[in-house]
Amino acid sequence: MLRSFSCFSISSLLLCVPFLLKAEAALWDEQQTAADLQRQVATAQINALKSPQQSFLTLQRTAMTPFVKGTVILVPDWSQHAASPRAVEYLRNYLIDYGWNTLAMMVPPGVTESSMENLQAYQLQLLERLKVVMQEAESKPGTIVVIGLGHSGALLNNLYKNEELSPPQALVLIGAAMQDVALNEQVAEAISQHKVPTLDLLPQTDNGFARNSGALRLQLVRKHIKEIYRQRLLPGSVEQDHPWLGGEILGWLRYIGY
Repeated sequence: MLRSFSCFSISSLLLCVPFLLKAEAALWDEQQTAADLQRQVATAQINALKSPQQSFLTLQRTAMTPFVKGTVILVPDWSQHAASPRAVEYLRNYLIDYGWNTLAMMVPPGVTESSMENLQAYQLQLLERLKVVMQEAESKPGTIVVIGLGHSGALLNNLYKNEELSPPQALVLIGAAMQDVALNEQVAEAISQHKVPTLDLLPQTDNGFARNSGALRLQLVRKHIKEIYRQRLLPGSVEQDHPWLGGEILGWLRYIGY
């Protein structure tokens, strides 16, 4: 059973604040999207994984360098897919030239109705998939880095804080936020309290909830003495600044020893 914090204490929040999830989470058909990707992506890159209750697609590429540093897991926002133009497709192809295997996963389609039951069910589905993806990454040599975007990035922090998911050696967040001020306060608490080294990238133009919670995240990181945390403002949007994004991630990974 998920702990109350990992569910964002949504039973109480639903009574006092409206969610803005429906506009954020586009309705999409996972099976149809997976079929489209299978037609568009090289067969060698496609790997279907299976958890006890779900089968889902991943896109995997091997490092194009003599020495492999490890594996980067890409976790799209819940309205995006494993080849999303919102940074995922760029990073899964860019990082292989710098010694990293990449593994981009399909996440469950996002929540469109803001009930407690729906949010809890979604988080359980995401956690189940992430456990399988981590096992896949752990079967390969080297360091494991997780890059989480949007709502998925926000949820990851609570899973690490509550020790419901094996932690990677490094975590990169890109616009990690829920579309609600009160929920984002809890996301900030989770970021500051788990021990995973974290690079927190806040897009300047396309994610106000993440950007507006940046000051609170810094305050809580100092309060809880989180050892390795860096926060950077991403100029423009995720789509516009791919070269800056890749360089920022690689520079930070080198800084912490990877």
